[in-house]
Amino acid sequence: MRRAAVVKDIFTYIALGLALFFALFPIIWTVSMSFKTIAEYYTFPPVWIPRIPTLDNYKYMLFTWTSGLKYLINSTIVASLNTILILLISIPAAYAIARFRIGYKNLSFWILSQRMLPPIAVVIPYFLLLRRLHLIDTYWGLVMVYLPFNIGFAVWLLIGFIQDFPQDIEEAAMVDGCSRLKAIVRVVLPIIAPGLAVCAIFCFIFCWNEFMFALILTRESAKTVTAQLAAFQSPTKIMWGEISALVVLAIIPVFVLALSVQRYLVRGLAMGAVKE
Repeated sequence: MRRAAVVKDIFTYIALGLALFFALFPIIWTVSMSFKTIAEYYTFPPVWIPRIPTLDNYKYMLFTWTSGLKYLINSTIVASLNTILILLISIPAAYAIARFRIGYKNLSFWILSQRMLPPIAVVIPYFLLLRRLHLIDTYWGLVMVYLPFNIGFAVWLLIGFIQDFPQDIEEAAMVDGCSRLKAIVRVVLPIIAPGLAVCAIFCFIFCWNEFMFALILTRESAKTVTAQLAAFQSPTKIMWGEISALVVLAIIPVFVLALSVQRYLVRGLAMGAVKE
């Protein structure tokens, strides 16, 4: 029996190792490409580890303002503004639905349905609207476009966290002299911080990775990193090294953000199921 258990564990770890390798292979290959020279891009058989790693691609991204750094900053500004506004709007909305049951089933489902709307169906109306408001190629234009898609997800997620919070504790705070607003700020929000972290990180990642709206609704001033990646491709040339370097640089901020809220993220993913 013990030998069978050992064999089973061995096969389990082998399967998990293979799954991890296939999951990480695109990232590993991208990192490898970012350090290659032009001659090594098209070498056959492929060069897995660059013979002489070069930093030219990273220098080009970081020290040429209109190549990479500018668009990383643009993505950071847009994603950060969007995440902050989403939390400011979604917390009161989720609290009202969870505590006062305002349109609990119909309203909450309608809010979530906005996340299911295909972006391609609204990109032209958004373009015409932003052009009328003179918001094409601006940070606030992109923020306004991203809000409806993220608010639905954020409200639906936060409803579960607020419902999980014991209402008796909140009422005790109000008995002790807190207004409802103070009870929310001083009691509810600190306890559901893991849920807020989960909500914030998912909304940030959505804005950071979004491509279609950024491509169509920006030109140069507010262009994000995803739209800039497409600019490195042309009918005659694909700048593989520059693309790979920018992808690696674009992964770092999201990775650092997720790592910084990891303790909240792990707790938040394990709680907050919506209760009927």
